Amino acid sequence: MREIEKTEFGNGLKLLTEERPNTKKAALLVGIGVGSVNEDEKISGGSHFNEHMLFKSNRFRSARQIIEDLEYSGTIVNAYTTWRYTAFYAKTPHRELENAMEILFQAATNYSYKEEEFELERKVILTEIQNYINSPEKYAIMGLFIPALFSGTPMERRIEGTTESIGSVTKKELERFKKRFYLPNNTIIAVCGRFSKSRLMDVVESTFGGLKKRNIPNIGKIDIRNKRRIKVEERRDITQSYLCLGYRVPGYSGEDFFKLDLLSSILSEGLSSRMFRELRERRGIGYSVGNFFHPLGEEGMFISHVDGFDPERVDETKDVILKIFDDLKRKRLPTREFKGTKRLMISKYDDRLEKITERAMMIFQSEFFKIPFDFREKERFIREVSKEDIRYAAKKYLSEDYVMTVLKPR
Repeated sequence: MREIEKTEFGNGLKLLTEERPNTKKAALLVGIGVGSVNEDEKISGGSHFNEHMLFKSNRFRSARQIIEDLEYSGTIVNAYTTWRYTAFYAKTPHRELENAMEILFQAATNYSYKEEEFELERKVILTEIQNYINSPEKYAIMGLFIPALFSGTPMERRIEGTTESIGSVTKKELERFKKRFYLPNNTIIAVCGRFSKSRLMDVVESTFGGLKKRNIPNIGKIDIRNKRRIKVEERRDITQSYLCLGYRVPGYSGEDFFKLDLLSSILSEGLSSRMFRELRERRGIGYSVGNFFHPLGEEGMFISHVDGFDPERVDETKDVILKIFDDLKRKRLPTREFKGTKRLMISKYDDRLEKITERAMMIFQSEFFKIPFDFREKERFIREVSKEDIRYAAKKYLSEDYVMTVLKPR
């Protein structure tokens, strides 16, 4: 296994590289430590808005030139925003890596938007927000459950913002917000694939390496203690119900990370999982049924969801989920289920590891979140989890202090 090399520049910029010379391409990811937790109500959605503006016109290229210069060289580019960070990445033929780096640098250091492009993108984001609201599956989790789970913390703010915040934010406010966080000492670059290390170092030094560092606003820790809460929202434009039930849990740095990860897979990994069998197959409850453990840094969330079911069966659905939890606390896992879930989980993870864009993202996240394990050794850690570990995790985290939200017809 090749070493992941780390270079830290004088301005605080970090570069992490993993060479995979047998591929024809390179994946480049630039991650900035700014997300919805860094915002207040007035600038809510600002990180996501700035992400949308990354590939708009700057002093070097027009918006059309940026996309053509990337795509016509065979480069696939995209970006996304989370609660904690913003990332933009390129998967490119290895000979085009330096060109992609220069274009991403120009995008990252553009602090002056064209008014017309800014207003057009405002409309795009307002449409995106409305699409979330119009999609009950997405809204039930992102718009209702997560704000309830993290109520009273910066995590309750929606990543895309609100119609009020996006509708009122000015171009100058957005540009100032970007300047506060798009700093070299708040930036991590991850490169995976085939590349020349010397040429890569040269282009990084001539671009991001030349920026000046400044102080970064600090965000406090999120309390992961749970308090039971039930929230019901009724809407006239839907005919089915959507239920979420979950908890705040430790994230990447928690000692129970792999126990929670495997516990989530036992609940919902594949058609053989417990939630799918008990809810959909045996009772015909829900079209989409699942659970996910989502680490967000030091904190995380553990969520079970059932989408699209008869509003008269809300209590039954909740009771079935809690019964599944109770069984995991009291009964020993069958060996076939335990080993089979591990194999399925590892197989799906192996698929991710074969993609250089996924590896670049994992390299970035490992550094950004200070993850205390090598993501490439996840298989070994999963295999070390015992049946008793799963029972322990279920007892410790799947308590009566859950948060539950229900979206149902009025």
